[in-house]
Amino acid sequence: MASLTNLKEIPSVSSPTSVGHGYNYLPELDLYPKINLKNELINPSANRISISHSFIPVETESVPKRISRTFFDGGFWESLAEARSEKTRKQAPVISKAADFIAQMLDLYSSFKLKVFPHTQQLSAERIAQYAETRDWINSSVRCIAWHVHVFKLAVAGMDDVVRIYGKTTDNHGGIGHVLKSATQSQITCMAWRPLCAFELVVGCSQGLCFWIIDNNLHLGRIINPSYILKHPRNLPISSLKWNKDGTLLASSSIGDRAILIWHPDSKTVKPLKRLGPPGSLLSWSPNNEWIFAATVDRVFRVWKCHNKWTSDRWVCDGGNVQACCWSPCGRFLLFVNTADPILYRLQFVQLILMKSKADDKEVLPVADLNACSLDSCNHKFIGGTAQQLVWDPHGKYVVITFKSTNSIAIFRTYIQKYDLQISGGYYLNGQSPSEYPSFISFQPLNKDNERSVLTIGWSTGRIQFYGLD
Repeated sequence: MASLTNLKEIPSVSSPTSVGHGYNYLPELDLYPKINLKNELINPSANRISISHSFIPVETESVPKRISRTFFDGGFWESLAEARSEKTRKQAPVISKAADFIAQMLDLYSSFKLKVFPHTQQLSAERIAQYAETRDWINSSVRCIAWHVHVFKLAVAGMDDVVRIYGKTTDNHGGIGHVLKSATQSQITCMAWRPLCAFELVVGCSQGLCFWIIDNNLHLGRIINPSYILKHPRNLPISSLKWNKDGTLLASSSIGDRAILIWHPDSKTVKPLKRLGPPGSLLSWSPNNEWIFAATVDRVFRVWKCHNKWTSDRWVCDGGNVQACCWSPCGRFLLFVNTADPILYRLQFVQLILMKSKADDKEVLPVADLNACSLDSCNHKFIGGTAQQLVWDPHGKYVVITFKSTNSIAIFRTYIQKYDLQISGGYYLNGQSPSEYPSFISFQPLNKDNERSVLTIGWSTGRIQFYGLD
């Protein structure tokens, strides 16, 4: 079993965020955009203007009218809070007592519901961050990175809930593209470009799925409204989304819902895949379109067979929940990690015999020990521990792992054979300072403009680094 003890420091390589041309210089990286969100990010809360603050309330309006206005401006809970306010207690104590009774009944119902269904607790930002692939999702400057499958387009979502589009520096405007910002797009957790479509990006957030049609013929600037929005049937936030290979189906999950939703965006219809168990937290569609890996907020995870009436196989971890996973480019192997133990596991989807593969034939095997270890003799630098994110390069030669509590990136070598997968130690990669850590990582897909495995790293400082692997 591979381990972190024999990793070597990766050779320095030039990229737009590094200084000078180092060893193993790659001139094609000079065409990549220079991105640092730290200079672009400002206090997002200072710029958001609430609709309720845009008008001056009338002091002489009656209590029922004021509560009604609050209901239409802020919804039921805001109107209930207004009915229980000190001002209302002085003007209409009967209404306040009725509101107190309603609030007590709702609290009792919520307490009972949490005891019976503990996974239905309120989806706060802290709970979303607990299951996000992004490290320190709440405070991270970079929340998500998404490469287009076919062309050179990079979407970067920041903590200000703004998505910025980048291209090559040789393009018009020096690689800087459109800016996607909308009041309906908040708490971004995931996003993906639609395959076989050059201009469509879907963003998963607390309001649902925001679909952006980005036409290159439009004047460069800020786009303030998505083309359309598909909301979760229960108005829950989206925690994970994945397109199938040809872009006809979109799978999404929410940490507040046990069902996986299969969307048909063109017809704007949805089909839920329901099973008993905890809500979903993570999805990953296999490159060959055969399988969907679906993790939950508990020990249970499933693998769905896409072309057999959506049947599924069920597994249970020894503890914790699945934190991250990645498919091999061939779709025959899947690697995943959980939050209970620092072990990298393998799940194989290869028929060793001519008969159809059964669930019992698929065995979960440990392939790498991720226990933390020191990188120097002084024990000042450590790597390993509970994993945060996994990505597999498109050539199938490297698996890259980030961690929740240590700041170095681990890179393992992988050797894919027809019926076997071997993993060995490779390299480790550090940030520019000891305190800098990777927030989100992604590999650029292979296409006509790119034949190299380019690792894209969104660091905690807001800078984006590109690293080309051999």
